[in-house]
Amino acid sequence: MKKIIAVLLCLAMTVSAFSFGVIANAASDDVAAAGADAEVSSSSATLKSASDFSWDNATVYFLLTDRFCNGNTSNDHAYKRSLNQQGQVVNGNSNAGAFHGGDFAGITKKINEGYFDDLGVTALWISAPYEQAHGYCIAGSSKSNSFPHYSYHGYYALDFSQPDAAFGTEAEFKTMVETAHKHNIRIVLDVVMNHVGYNTIQDMYEYGFGTLKGDWKDKYYNARLTSSDYHNYIDYQSSASDWAKWWGTDWIRAGLAGYTEGSGEKEGSLSYLPDVRTESSKTVDIPAILKTKWSKEGTLSKKQSELNSYFSTGKSKTVRNYLVFWLSQWVEKYGVDGFRCDTAKHVELESWKALKDQCVKSLKTWRSKNPNAPGADWDEDFWMTGECFTHYLNYDSYYTAGGFDSMINFSFNDDSKSFNASGRGVPAANSINATYADYANKLNTNDKFNVLSYISSHDTTLCRNNMIYQGSAFQLLPGAIQIFYGDETNRPLINALEDHNLRSDMNWSSLDKNLLAHWQKVGKFRSNHVAVGAGAHANLTTTSGAAFSRTYNKNGVTDSVAACIGASNNTNVTITVGKTFAEGATVRNAYDGKTATVSGGKVTFNSGANGTILIELDNSVKPTEAPTTEKPTEKPTEAPVTGLFGDADCDGKISVKDATAIQKHVASIGELTAKGKKFADVDGSGTVNIKDATYIQKHLASLEGTAKVGQAYK
Repeated sequence: MKKIIAVLLCLAMTVSAFSFGVIANAASDDVAAAGADAEVSSSSATLKSASDFSWDNATVYFLLTDRFCNGNTSNDHAYKRSLNQQGQVVNGNSNAGAFHGGDFAGITKKINEGYFDDLGVTALWISAPYEQAHGYCIAGSSKSNSFPHYSYHGYYALDFSQPDAAFGTEAEFKTMVETAHKHNIRIVLDVVMNHVGYNTIQDMYEYGFGTLKGDWKDKYYNARLTSSDYHNYIDYQSSASDWAKWWGTDWIRAGLAGYTEGSGEKEGSLSYLPDVRTESSKTVDIPAILKTKWSKEGTLSKKQSELNSYFSTGKSKTVRNYLVFWLSQWVEKYGVDGFRCDTAKHVELESWKALKDQCVKSLKTWRSKNPNAPGADWDEDFWMTGECFTHYLNYDSYYTAGGFDSMINFSFNDDSKSFNASGRGVPAANSINATYADYANKLNTNDKFNVLSYISSHDTTLCRNNMIYQGSAFQLLPGAIQIFYGDETNRPLINALEDHNLRSDMNWSSLDKNLLAHWQKVGKFRSNHVAVGAGAHANLTTTSGAAFSRTYNKNGVTDSVAACIGASNNTNVTITVGKTFAEGATVRNAYDGKTATVSGGKVTFNSGANGTILIELDNSVKPTEAPTTEKPTEKPTEAPVTGLFGDADCDGKISVKDATAIQKHVASIGELTAKGKKFADVDGSGTVNIKDATYIQKHLASLEGTAKVGQAYK
């Protein structure tokens, strides 16, 4: 029988806000619009403006919490990870597989700094937050390349019911979600139902399961083990009673004494990870290891009571339903907005559907119980995307039977696709319009079909192929997109075994600032226009590069944009926009702020240093009024102006929309009313400037400040 811990492969982790209000006619110039009568996904919010949130136009930023930003150094060695018996830090031959310190507090810090706002991010995909195996396995096989492999990535679960202490506390997780919601950013968690974590030596010792042999402590805690050394300290076969103290045979399949091994796609062990019996209809008790763990922590009675309350509604005590409860509690307790489901093809669709249905209920429950919390007034249902390795643009049973709103699209990170010289990234400019048309035609004409496309990930490879062009072409792709942390900053590969080389720390000290600025401009354009991801596509004639339009008309929202990418740099480019914008309309290149007038159905802009033109209607231009000879009537006496400092859009409350309105006013792409200007001058300087927007953002983030935000205006 196979050993439960492999000669370690690491787990194949196959795993705002203010409207431009663009109004235009339906687009078509060179070809018929793809998806011209598009219906956006039924999971999308009821939009109020072109910049309101829709999963069909989402920009999802995927980060590994541990590798992104360290906001609280006190939790860096939770559960004594990477410490020897004397409490000293031990790295062994490499720390590529160790915890590096990133946490919820670090993510919150970057949200508050506006990093994601500036990038146009509308959702954060966070690596699994729940408690992981405390100990390490061994990556590599020989003495020279062996190193400890901890579950920093979140795929070796120990306890689904609470956060891993290395990532932070429940309070810090709650703050992270609330802060994201204040910035109009959704939170998506990575979750696993297929397997639990390996039986590490540290966990076996700590919780008294399995059979250890020999004097293992010195070598283990000083990280001096090779793979063969590691397994020599574990007796996998001699004592079924010892191994029954782990998850138990009712819960998992494994190559251990007393357990059985499964086979096939659904019941086989992926990389020797213990396969969870999600298909079983048998009534089961809480796993032995969790009883032991919760007893030591003093939480057993409380957690048993929570489970009993859930099962008292008539649900059977199956393995599937335990997992559904634990995972859905992250939604019901904190208002998490969606899940990315790891290894979807290794779990039966009925289990995924059960999870989705429960989470839809749980999100509604959270909203009803927390009516004043940020995000409680959002109206889209809980969202779920799945990972099925090499799944492309296919509408299939994952959607119709599994409850998925979306599936991850592997098309642009697959060498076999050979879109360009490296085989990674979206197609080059000379063929990108064909891809755009195909995606818009398939995704935006089926209200139940969307994909999450990406060019880099944690378990395939990093796309670093002409990232200026990718920053334009990828971010203008129809459907939802996923940025992998550091795509926008040229985060490098590192020299490490297996997939660890893809997961370096975020390169905060060496950001490619020119690349970042480019991704920010295109990303903000995308987030401001639902037409980019959810609209109909049409090719446009251009004197350089690839040009196209996108149009959207649904639920009272009408949005039209045009763009040109891959153009010769610093060249005047003439684009035939046809009926995308009305003749004589003033349009704006959102990339550089320059304006032009549509004449003869054409418009000309300079392509700039990065060959990118992003065209939208210029809303700062007001229609001229016909002169009148009538004597003006006497202006009536105005009532006193009252309101709140900071309420720039005069809607009676202070939100991130007010900060955004000020920013657009300052940038001359939006106009505050006279009343709004009075409320917007929160520091009393006599002018409305970017400082006022900053004061509002600090107020929303509950930071200290000296301005009058929130005080009554009289």
